[in-house]
Amino acid sequence: MTRRRLDAHLDVDTDAETVVCRRCDETLCDADENYKLHALCERLPVEDAGPLVNDPAEYVDDDLEFRKFYCPGCATQLATELVEADLEPVHEVELDLE
Repeated sequence: MTRRRLDAHLDVDTDAETVVCRRCDETLCDADENYKLHALCERLPVEDAGPLVNDPAEYVDDDLEFRKFYCPGCATQLATELVEADLEPVHEVELDLE
């Protein structure tokens, strides 16, 4: 298996073209997919993002939520995002394995 580091918690297995947890080797998805759609997701109120996050009502009218994404194999936290509540998870990394 040949791996390339995607971020602090995820690798890409370039042979299988999959996204893999660096801690437990759990395969989350194919490399061209949004791994967040295959991770465990905790949806929280914006206030849980921390004391430095301002009230979003000062800037936007939409309902926002704070999301935490975890590896389904070992529960390592993989990512967080603050987004509109009705949107899909942000696909922040798109890979070209060619």
